[in-house]
Order: sequence, then C-alpha cells, then structure tokens
Amino acid sequence: MLRTSLVLAGLLIGASATIGPVRADKVLVAKDIIAEPIEMGDPSKTVIGQPLAYPKGKPVVKAYKITIQPGKATSLHLHEVAIFAYMLSGTLEVSYGPKGKKRYKAGDGFMEAVRWCHRGTAVGNAPAVLVALYLGAPDLKNSVTCKN
Repeated sequence: MLRTSLVLAGLLIGASATIGPVRADKVLVAKDIIAEPIEMGDPSKTVIGQPLAYPKGKPVVKAYKITIQPGKATSLHLHEVAIFAYMLSGTLEVSYGPKGKKRYKAGDGFMEAVRWCHRGTAVGNAPAVLVALYLGAPDLKNSVTCKN
C-alpha cells in the first residue's frame, strides 16, 4: 500500500507543475482531480498469503470488466499470472478450498491467488461486477480450468 501510494503521489506531484497544488495524504488532490488509494491489504502478497512474483519475459497487461449474475459461479479455475481485482458493485464470495472463503464488495481491491484453484460466486440479489487487471506474459494463461 505504501509503495503504491508513493508512486501515485510521485505521479501527481510531478504533474502538479501544470495542474496546480497536490496534497500527499490519504486523498491526493489536484484541481478537479481526486485520487484515493484503494485498500488492498498487503500489496506484496495475494489474498491467500502468497508472495507476489512477476513472470519472466515480455510483460503483457490485460484488463477485463467481469460481470457474474446473482447466484451464478465461475468454474473452478486458477490464474497463471498475478491479478489485481477491483469490485465495482455487488458482492463476490470466493472459495479458496482449504484456505477458506473471502467476500469482496464494491470498493474492495485485492491481489488474487496465483496457481491456486478457486471459485467465485455472486451472492445477494445484484450481479457482482469487477475489473480485473492481469499482469502476465505471452506464454501464460490468465485463467485455466481446474479438475474437480
């Protein structure tokens, strides 16, 4: 979180010469711009405690907006790449098997588990909508179906 905040603060402070004054605290403000850090737990680990590691090779970044209808679930799957997810709306419950379940709601950000089978379910009466930023490489798959 601190490193992410410092990078964002640096970008905004660097831009302040053209857009006006910037505060480097919980909410970074420039004229007509507010940048709020997204709480995501320990930014050096996934939600199940795995240390983050970037894949070797040429970096490939992909972003998706994912909508899961109420009561529906993803297949049991894993990710070969690091993923930052941000909940836009609804509630997503993810089962990580022996690592337990976690619930994410609008405004939650998290680093998803890597190479660990899990399943996400939209709970409640509204779709679970999230943005997923996949930090991968050309020879790695964003998602792979797990065998039950």
